[in-house]
Formats: sequence, C-alpha cells, structure tokens
Amino acid sequence: MENPFTVRGTIQNPSDFIGRKAELLHIVTRLKTMQSCSVVGERRIGKSSLLYHLFQTGNERLNDSRFRFVYIELTDASAQTVVDFLQTVLQALNLPSDSIKDDNKPNRNLVAFDSAIKTMVASGTKVVLCLDEFEGLFANKQEFNDGFFNHLRSMINQRRLALVTASWKSLEVYAIEEKLTSPFFNLLSITELGDFTPEDVESFIDYYQPAVQFTAKELEFINWYSEPHPAKLQIFCDMILQWREQDWDNDTAKERIAKAYEILGGKHDWRKWKRNVAGILSCGSIKTWLENIKIARDLGTGI
Repeated sequence: MENPFTVRGTIQNPSDFIGRKAELLHIVTRLKTMQSCSVVGERRIGKSSLLYHLFQTGNERLNDSRFRFVYIELTDASAQTVVDFLQTVLQALNLPSDSIKDDNKPNRNLVAFDSAIKTMVASGTKVVLCLDEFEGLFANKQEFNDGFFNHLRSMINQRRLALVTASWKSLEVYAIEEKLTSPFFNLLSITELGDFTPEDVESFIDYYQPAVQFTAKELEFINWYSEPHPAKLQIFCDMILQWREQDWDNDTAKERIAKAYEILGGKHDWRKWKRNVAGILSCGSIKTWLENIKIARDLGTGI
C-alpha cells in the first residue's frame, strides 16, 4: 500500500483538498462584488493550498466564467521586482507584457500594467490575483514601496482587479513593521485560517480511510492523541502507517510523532492532550469506519 501522507506542501489536486468551507465561502462571497481578502494564518496551516485551490476552482465556486484567476508565489524568482511581478501577471493573463521594461520609470510601468488590465476588464473579464506569501514583497522595499501599493489600491477601488493574499501576519501589522503608510494595507477583508474543524478532521480521515484502512486501534489512537492542525494531522497519520509497518510500541510511536511535530516548531504533550480533549472524532464516524472495516474483512474471507 502506498502511503498517501508522505506528500507534503501545497495541495495540487483539487479532489485532495479537504474542508475550509467557511473560509472559502467568506472569500467567494466577497469576490462576487470584486472585494479583496487577506488570508492570515500560522506556518503550515494550509494558506498556500487554500489559495491554489481557489485558483483552480474559483470559476466553479462563483458559477461565473468571466473570472480569471492568477496564482503567484511572491517568494518566487519571477516576482522579486516590480517589473518581474507586472510581467508575470500579464503573461499569466495572456496579455502582452513588452510595454513593461526595466528602463522605464516605475510609474510608467504601473500605468502600462493598468492600461492592459483595463482592456481586459472592458471585455467583461474579472481579474483575481491570488498572491501567496505576500510578506515576500517586503524583502525588497525599494521596489515594493508606498507608490506601488497605492497604485494597487486604486485598481482595487476601481474594481479593475481583486486580490486574495496569504501571509503569516495581517497586512496592517506588516505596514507598521515596514513603516509603510499606504491605505492599501487596511483595504482587504481578513480571513483567519486556523485549525481544522471537527468536521474537517472527520472528512480528512473519511477521504483516506478506503485506501489506508485504519484499524480500530489506530482510529482510537488518532481520536485521543492527534491534533486538528492540518500539517500535524497529516504527520500523525503518516506515523501511524509507519507504526503499522515497523510494529512500534505506543511509547515509540509517541516519541517519533513528537519529534516530527518539533519540525513545525511545536511540541506535543501527550498526557495534557489526552486529559483535556475528549477526542476529535465523533462516535458516529468511528462506528461507521469500524463497520466498513468489518464489511471489507467479511468480503475478503467470504464470511
């Protein structure tokens, strides 16, 4: 059996994306009127996957083919200068980018970019930029300055484009830290991304259960000891399968999982977690999974 929990990073397959219904509804509702949103959450909480999923499924969720979604990771080499950023956006929209030049004055490039977007908008297209790791722009403040952000604000206010950004901290906090004064930073509606809901956790287990067939003992261990943080839940399930293959005892399994969690910058207090949390899975879900396990075994043995 292939272990599906070893694949980490941004979720590429839309069918593998689980949960986040409230957050997606919040964003999509605002995009209907071309309002912009800022997704804020800690490291490895799923911000990139959320933005990439929106990029992939936005038209379907909005039920509107006029929208054009562009996904850009702002720490990528293609977005390290304003010229690179503007060219990357236009190329993703299949628009000419030759008017954006290194030897142009910054304002001239911004005006040329705005003009190209205006032409697209005039034809009925609605442009949405999904800008991941937005804090990457602040590494080059000489390029991405108040003038750049003021121009973006103007385009957003005129409904020529909408932004969905992802960052560790709110954009207002970054503005204070980087001493930026543009009103752009209090323009976007904040969508906070936290742990999975109990329903999200159940959906996660339910999605993978047919392939991995967690046993009753494994499901009980998951229920008592796992955390609803998406990356930690994935690591936990990965370790459960390794436990199965290598026949660890409980203490060894706990030690391995705790060490894996430390990579994410956190710790796992097993006694405290079990004492304070009744379990993250509902009894009904566990019962259903166990019944399915029994049915599969019965079919396999012909009973």
